[in-house]
Amino acid sequence: MIHLFREVESTNDLALAAAREGSNHGDCWVADAQTKGRGRRELGGERRTWFSPSGHSIYMSVLLRPKIETARAAGLTLAAGIGVCEAIKHNADIDIWLKWPNDIFVGTRKLGGILTEAVTGASGELEAVVAGVGLNINVPADMVPEDLTEIMTSMRIELDQPQDRMEVIFPLRESIVAWCDAYAHKGWDALKPGLERYDKSEGLAVEVNDHGKRADGIARGIDSEGRLQVELSDGTIKSLSTGEVQIVPRCS
Repeated sequence: MIHLFREVESTNDLALAAAREGSNHGDCWVADAQTKGRGRRELGGERRTWFSPSGHSIYMSVLLRPKIETARAAGLTLAAGIGVCEAIKHNADIDIWLKWPNDIFVGTRKLGGILTEAVTGASGELEAVVAGVGLNINVPADMVPEDLTEIMTSMRIELDQPQDRMEVIFPLRESIVAWCDAYAHKGWDALKPGLERYDKSEGLAVEVNDHGKRADGIARGIDSEGRLQVELSDGTIKSLSTGEVQIVPRCS
């Protein structure tokens, strides 16, 4: 079931509340606007705010009830990201890719992001996961905040024409559910084809912030356990399961 709203504080909050009330696997909450949309948690504990212009983007959250142990839940973020890329790429010939662990890029600019949040039981067992997705669909270039012009894009900007957001929502939900189900049933092997298509991190210069410890390096792809491999300046390989990674622009 897909629930549509004009404006909400956060679709993830709606989905998390519904998960605790027994809503079904695959149910989805979509809003035309969010007043308190949020991104990943900063290292200091606060969550990033999300630029959410009314009527131009997709803000949606999909409820998942995978039969997996809590320790494997982190892999659902990559699975959802592959699902987003697959759904968009199916209908638009754009250079879409998944930046570890939860950003959707076109070329060098961000198209959207994913925020997964878990619901656990009293003894710590995984009851549900909410995959929240924010995608810039019809944001025109002149609406992009000045401080985001170099790092943000939209489907309208990339394709030079507006898109029907409702035509994007349905395949988006189906693709997210399908990839997350595949991961739940088959593990990392199920994600390999998607990562081969949409992980383009190999060779990118990056800055790593691993719990306050910063280092420069070269991304060497995502391993079989979903960790980003970064070759540091001294030649050692650092495997990241958490932390922040920023792409470092190359000098022309």
